[in-house]
Amino acid sequence: MEEMQQFFKPELVWFIVGFIMLVVEFVAPGVFFIFFAFGAWIVAVVCLAFTIPLVAQLLIFLISSVLFIILLRKRLQKIFIGTSSKAEEDFPDEFIGKKAVVKSRITRDRPGKIEFRGSLWTAEADEPIDEDMYVIIEGRESLTMKVKKIEI
Repeated sequence: MEEMQQFFKPELVWFIVGFIMLVVEFVAPGVFFIFFAFGAWIVAVVCLAFTIPLVAQLLIFLISSVLFIILLRKRLQKIFIGTSSKAEEDFPDEFIGKKAVVKSRITRDRPGKIEFRGSLWTAEADEPIDEDMYVIIEGRESLTMKVKKIEI
């Protein structure tokens, strides 16, 4: 029984909780769980220095985790994820003027699908374009490509 009490020391439990949160951060999308890992590790350090009740431990965990989220989340997201505005700016230059193949018929009223660099994209055109025809990408609106038939 005494061995179990040794194993379940609060500082060890909080350290393990922090480690589990760190592992979850690598599996889950976004930058979020790392802040709970930091909060758990702060409680582990405090528990090493002082003997405090569970309610105080939970309060320290909650306050420190929320403070980390408020103060560091945007900074860490920029570092680890980047910003989408840069990708949005680069996107048109990369695809405009390139050839693609129509995989499902495009009409004025109904978008079709094009294959470009091994991926299927939704595409619209001002004229009907049949399958297996080549098109030029002229622009985009969100994730829908604006295309024009290539006259061969």
